Amino acid sequence: MAKFEKYHPLLSVHYQLDWLTLYKLKDVARLRADRTQAALSGRERDQSVEDTARYVNHSMRLVMSDQALLYGIGDRQTKEFLGSICLWRFDSGMTSAQVRFEQLPETAPEVMQEIVPRVAGFAFFELGLKELYAVLPETAEAAVDLLAGFGFTSAPAHHTRTMPNGEKVPLLQLTLTRDQVADDPAFHF
Repeated sequence: MAKFEKYHPLLSVHYQLDWLTLYKLKDVARLRADRTQAALSGRERDQSVEDTARYVNHSMRLVMSDQALLYGIGDRQTKEFLGSICLWRFDSGMTSAQVRFEQLPETAPEVMQEIVPRVAGFAFFELGLKELYAVLPETAEAAVDLLAGFGFTSAPAHHTRTMPNGEKVPLLQLTLTRDQVADDPAFHF
């Protein structure tokens, strides 16, 4: 298995994926403090910049120990931080992993339209994974529709997640396989 630390930056036509350490901490903290993004991802919301600094350091430890790939998403021209995406929870055979993405509220939907197939293609054709999955609340319609548009199939995850309004929402597991996109040039890395 290749060392994860060598996999940066990843480039798409308009965006650059690189380690969170290369972005302004205050921008990453704004994303990590967002209640909606935290709830969609099923994580605790950062309460301070110090919390975010610890998170960024922890994410780099995961990368250096080949346990996760976590990237900040930046605009290639303006260098503006737009969100994050990660591959993690790899199975023991390195055939499956979870993908999770977050974006700042003002980030255009087109960003993830370009990033998701790039990262999925990287996972399948560079890392050799056979399957990617995401776990999302069924009420996260924009994210669910985005993934469904790329061929992710959904099934109940048999768990719930508490949203910022206190509502418990059923989760979906959305899955995409390498075979589904093997002939799709949008996913070729």
